[in-house]
Amino acid sequence: MIKSMTGYASESFFVETTKYIVEAKSINSKILDLKIRLPQFLKNKEFEIRKLLGKELIRGKIELSINQENKQGSQKVFINNSAVIEYINELKNIDKNTKNDYLSIAMQLPNAYNYDLSSLSKEQIISVEKTIEVTIKKLNDYRLKEGIETKNDLLLKISSINSILREVEKIQNKRINKKREKLKNEFDKLSLEFDKSRLEQEMIYYIEKFDINEELVRLKSHIKLFMETLNYDNPVGKKLGFICQEIGREINTLGSKSNDLDLQKFVIEMKDNLEKIKENILNIL
Repeated sequence: MIKSMTGYASESFFVETTKYIVEAKSINSKILDLKIRLPQFLKNKEFEIRKLLGKELIRGKIELSINQENKQGSQKVFINNSAVIEYINELKNIDKNTKNDYLSIAMQLPNAYNYDLSSLSKEQIISVEKTIEVTIKKLNDYRLKEGIETKNDLLLKISSINSILREVEKIQNKRINKKREKLKNEFDKLSLEFDKSRLEQEMIYYIEKFDINEELVRLKSHIKLFMETLNYDNPVGKKLGFICQEIGREINTLGSKSNDLDLQKFVIEMKDNLEKIKENILNIL
């Protein structure tokens, strides 16, 4: 099933009287690239959260953040003395101006405060984990919905290439016959004696260079495989990318062998559709 790598989801939970927002964002990437920002009381859960994200989302540049929205009630706050003192000493080493209020600056820096949420109860941990799981599911649903739209567009573009291919097949035989007749007419204009059987052999050898039947067979096979792959349940983005490379190779060979204005027009149309397909595939899981 096609899934996009782009998505967004958010959920919220409370710890005592404080509300926290869980946000998950995802964009395309060749690998799984995780960036996680957690409050201090959840730092010991980071490994488990990373493992869950990797299992459920598989690939993409993914950012998960859990931030405090606002305080719904009172919460004990403690000054982190060691951190503040270290900040002040470092600031003084950088700036020797004793008139500066280093304490005010230090109190605005990270980890200057400790909250009384250094640990959670078992029930609270379960609640937070469920909220994170729900957020990931919503992100996955978003990716699936966008993936369905992408699949429809891919089917439209690959079907267009297939339709053009049928038109190419119609003109293929006419094109070879036309090339053969043109060569014969040119030789008939010459007042020379030559071995006609040898000429026929040379013409066959020459015309074979313009034959595209082999390319048409391979191209049809790649298109069939592409359409079958769209219905796989597992992630198919990379495989579709490889198939597109093969499709592009055959289309390029058709172009180099075309030697025909109508065929060249069809080749350009197929290339245009293939480029649009490649752009979409970059965002597929």
